[in-house]
Amino acid sequence: MIILDRVPLWAVYFGTVVIALLVAEVGYRIGMWQQRRDPSALESPLTGIVVGGMLGLMAFLLAFTIGIAISQHNNRKAMVVSEANAIGTAYLRAGLIGDSVRDASRDLMRQYVDLRLAVQSDPTQLESVLAHSEEIHSELWAIVEENIRQGSDPEILALYVESINDVIDVHSLRLAAITLRLPQLLGAVMYATIILSFLLVGIASSSDGKRHLVPILLLALSFVAVLIIIVDLDRPQEGLLNVNQAALYDLLQQMKSSTP
Repeated sequence: MIILDRVPLWAVYFGTVVIALLVAEVGYRIGMWQQRRDPSALESPLTGIVVGGMLGLMAFLLAFTIGIAISQHNNRKAMVVSEANAIGTAYLRAGLIGDSVRDASRDLMRQYVDLRLAVQSDPTQLESVLAHSEEIHSELWAIVEENIRQGSDPEILALYVESINDVIDVHSLRLAAITLRLPQLLGAVMYATIILSFLLVGIASSSDGKRHLVPILLLALSFVAVLIIIVDLDRPQEGLLNVNQAALYDLLQQMKSSTP
């Protein structure tokens, strides 16, 4: 739901709760208007069936969407581990080639990990980090080409080339995982379902001519809390439920401790 990215989570939460309560109030007024025209308008059991069905549909959509969001979140976490493993392998295999090449390669890889971690602390750096990361890819590949020209041991070089390829491939996969977001249409349908559900709840609550603010408020707070979890999971670079970067932090510490 990219359309909500510029709005803080707390603002999305309280704003949606307020909208739900206002819609319920509109529904209450519509219900009262219907009863003034026809006192038996809301006595039909169909009203309760429709309200229950709409709330069930809203719960289903929230459950379905949160399942997708959690799956995408877990995929991003797996990509972090895969990237740490790929970089760690390339870092170790760089020791199999010449000293000058080894030092240059390992220095580039340490810079690379630093860049990946920089985005976590400041998501606004994403574009510049991606550009710099691709520059490092080019520099690492230039080292591969230079070793091929110098006639380095082909078997050892093949291991190094494979590991550099893995680093580049995982970069592309991780970028795809970050940019994969929930469809905006799905978010619009969820919000429309919430609005219609609370409109029907407001209409049904007017059957006895009394406002039931506390139950409707609790209903809004609970349903919107689930919605906020979905919105948070759909923000890979910010929010409360961030992707854990522990694998890259641990890798960076190992790199620094192994530096001569």
